[in-house]
Amino acid sequence: MLKFGSGYSGNVNSAAAMREAVLQADADQATVLIIHTTVGHNFGPMLAAASEACPHTAIVGCTGSGVIYSHGVSETMRALAVMSIAGPEVAVIFRDGLTRSNGRGLVAEAAQELQGKLDGINVILLYTPGLDVTCDEVLAGIESVFGREVPIVGGLAADNAKVKSSFQFYGQSVTEHGLLLVGLADPGLELLSMASHGSRPVGEPFVVTAAEGSQVQQLDGLPAWPKVMQRLGLPAETSPVQAIPLAALGIEIDSAARDDYNNSHIMRAALQTDGTGGFYLNSRVRVGTKLFLMHRDEEKIFAGVTQMMSRMATMVDGREVVAVFHADCLARGRQSLDRVSKDEIIAKLQRPLIGDREVPWLGLYGYGEFCPLMGRNSLHTFTSALFPLVRQPAI
Repeated sequence: MLKFGSGYSGNVNSAAAMREAVLQADADQATVLIIHTTVGHNFGPMLAAASEACPHTAIVGCTGSGVIYSHGVSETMRALAVMSIAGPEVAVIFRDGLTRSNGRGLVAEAAQELQGKLDGINVILLYTPGLDVTCDEVLAGIESVFGREVPIVGGLAADNAKVKSSFQFYGQSVTEHGLLLVGLADPGLELLSMASHGSRPVGEPFVVTAAEGSQVQQLDGLPAWPKVMQRLGLPAETSPVQAIPLAALGIEIDSAARDDYNNSHIMRAALQTDGTGGFYLNSRVRVGTKLFLMHRDEEKIFAGVTQMMSRMATMVDGREVVAVFHADCLARGRQSLDRVSKDEIIAKLQRPLIGDREVPWLGLYGYGEFCPLMGRNSLHTFTSALFPLVRQPAI
C-alpha cells in the first residue's frame, strides 16, 4: 500500500530548503521523491541535499513559476515543494531529449520500459518540458502502450513566466528536454480528476489555413501571429509572453463534454513564434481548425472553481483523500493581469477537499496541464486541474 508525504520550504538556501521539505514529507525511506521548484534555486546543492537525505530514493522533478503545497502557494523566486511516495507499487522512468518532433516514439519506448518495471499500473503522472513539445503526441505514445483506460495526469514545466526555458531533474542531472513518467499500481487507490478554466470566446474565430504539426503558419490566409496581434490591436512584433494574458486561443469541444468541463472550448497557448509570422502551440493543429480568441472572465473563473469542487465532493463520496497532485496555469493570477489572487483560488480548491487536515499536496504552476476530459486523456492550458487519490477508509 502506497504512503504519501509532502513538504514545503521558502528558505532561500537551496540545500537547507530541501532538507526542510524532505523532513516535513517524512521522505528518508521514500521510493520516489517528486520535486517542484521555482527557477531561482541552485539546483546542484538542492539535488545533492535530496540525495543525502534520501539515499535510496529515485529523485525526480521539474521547475515551475510557482509551487502549491498543503494549505498554501508560493510564487517567490526560491520556493520548493516535494511529494514522497513510499511502497513497492510505484516506478519511475526518465528520458532526456524530448522535442516537438520525436514525442510519440521516444515516449512509447519509455512507456514500454515503465510497463516492464511494474505490473498493474492504474495511474500515470506525466511531466514534460514547457516548450518545444507536442503534447498530444506524448499522450499518444503512452496510450500506444497502456491504452486509453489508464488516466494520465500532470503538467508542463515552466520558468518564471519568461518563456525561455524549463528544467527537469533526475537524480543529480538537470535538463531542459526531460520526460518524467511515474506509474502507480496500488489497487486500493482511485484517481479522481477535474479541470476548469473560466475563459469565454470573443468575436469570430480564426480559421487555420496553413499548418504543420504544432506550427500554425497562416490564419485566414495571412501570417498567423500578425493576424492575432492585429485583432488585439497590438504591434505584430509583440512577443507571446507579452500577449499571454490576451492571446489565449480556444477550440470548441463536443457538446457532450461541455457540462463536465464548465466550458465550451479547450484552451491552447501560443508560447513561441517561428520568426516567419507563424507560432507554435503545444499540440498539433490541422488545417481547417477554428481558433477562437479567448478572454478570461474573473467571475467565471471563480464560479468554475466552485462548481468543480462541488462535483469533486460528490466524486470523493466519503472516501479518504490520501494525496493530491495539482497542475495550475501560471496565468491565473499575479503572473498576468494581477486581478485574480492565486491564494484565493487555491483556498477555494483546498478547503472543500481537505479542510484543515494535513493531506499531502503537491502542485505546480506550469505551461499546461494533463487531465482527462470525459474519459479521454487530454492537454489543457489556463486551467486549475486537480488529481486527488482516494482510498476507501478502513472499517
